[in-house]
Amino acid sequence: MLRARKHDGASTGAIEAVEPAGVEMDVQTFWRNAWRPTDLEESYEITDIEGEIPRELNGTLFRNGPSQKIQPQEGYEALHLFDGDGLVNAFRFEDGRVSYQGRFVESPTYLIEQQEGRACFAFVGVDVPNPSDKALLRQTHNTNVVHHAGKLMALVENAPPFEIDPKTLGPVGFNDFQGKIFGMSTTAHPKIDGRTGQMVIHGYQPFEPYVQLYVVEPDGTCSLAEPIETPYPVMAHDFAITENYVVFPLCPVLMDGERLMSGQPYADTLSWQPDKGLKFAIRPRTAGGQVQWFEAPNPGYMFHPGNAYEKDGKIYMDACTYVDGVAFLEDIKKWRRGEVTPQYGANPFLYEFDLATGVCRERKLDDRGAEFPRIDDRQMGYENRWGYAVLSRPGEGAGEPGYPWSRVMKYDRQGGPSAIHDYGRWHWPNEPVFVPRTATSAEDDGFVVNYVYDGTDDSSYLAILDAQNMDQPLLAKARLKHRLPQGFHGNFVAGLV
Repeated sequence: MLRARKHDGASTGAIEAVEPAGVEMDVQTFWRNAWRPTDLEESYEITDIEGEIPRELNGTLFRNGPSQKIQPQEGYEALHLFDGDGLVNAFRFEDGRVSYQGRFVESPTYLIEQQEGRACFAFVGVDVPNPSDKALLRQTHNTNVVHHAGKLMALVENAPPFEIDPKTLGPVGFNDFQGKIFGMSTTAHPKIDGRTGQMVIHGYQPFEPYVQLYVVEPDGTCSLAEPIETPYPVMAHDFAITENYVVFPLCPVLMDGERLMSGQPYADTLSWQPDKGLKFAIRPRTAGGQVQWFEAPNPGYMFHPGNAYEKDGKIYMDACTYVDGVAFLEDIKKWRRGEVTPQYGANPFLYEFDLATGVCRERKLDDRGAEFPRIDDRQMGYENRWGYAVLSRPGEGAGEPGYPWSRVMKYDRQGGPSAIHDYGRWHWPNEPVFVPRTATSAEDDGFVVNYVYDGTDDSSYLAILDAQNMDQPLLAKARLKHRLPQGFHGNFVAGLV
């Protein structure tokens, strides 16, 4: 049962994390509630604020995540982790105030379902009876939202980018990079070079060429559109860049193209094949670059690298890696039910690629589960010192399993101690986004911003931390008027309000 929290109405000063007494909860209930969808599209100023919104925050934090508006017959809990209509949330900061706006991504398949009033396209994990013939497959732009070359794009990995209006969040249409996209989709994880402003993005598909690489200039011109030759199709969620190279992980989660094209749910076409190993294709970012292949000592799957950079003839890349591929694939199928393994989660690893010898070395950085690694995006592709990630929580009490993620960790790549902010039991922070205090501030001089699900009273709040004092109380907690489902990724756009 959920127990309401008491708010003291404080408007200034830092906020201590308070652990309410007597909360009756279990991990599975907490998990299901956190991801439960909503059909609300709200817009309002957030006035229930404890602490103070830093006045240096001027711009909009755009976030994206799944919130299926029309459910399948089997219900919400049957959905796969990847399923759900894209719901973009905009938190607009100006002069110490913050407002909220939310709107579904009105892609073609979303609009068809609203018109027909039923779930009429197959989900990632669930088939539907009598599917519509008005589109080939469901396109749920629910994974990321990125601003580049004056365009705000909602992203998912089974469709091209879908542009939305940054002020209204209304639909603009597909962005095909001036007709240069030659694959069936792009992924949701473009990398924007922290110095040049180039956006590098890839696509993947179950037929050749399995992987496609694109470079988009700061003015929106697509200057490179080439295949990356890979031997078999994999679920290729993310990748990394350095100043001169692309680092593309070929993880041993393979995709069966024939089964996918025959109409089977995407989740049923994936298989863990550790004998393939964990390979990396590294090639120059310039046209015609040749691939150099590396193989890690052990197989694993990574959703998200943190960053990569070049140093002394080597490339270094950190990533959150899942070593148990079978458990990983089963858990993302049962995610919405909360029936996941107690030890669920990836661990931070550091990969070293020697360009002269072709040798890859790996080192596990932490035994604790971590995900959603982020850095100061001004360092993207270049050596960074600081990074941020959500951190798992060990079980408390007799027999309670651990769960992700109620803490955010700041790590030091130079070997200094990590700093952890604990939001408290039954609180689930989303991906931490670093916002520099000014355009020229030091790498960790700024704020870590995310929104948090509060399982004790089924609510959501925006949380702002001082990045140089992560283990200290929040600078501000802005409590929303309604609950937001958990989301995936987002980005802060300075000056855009």
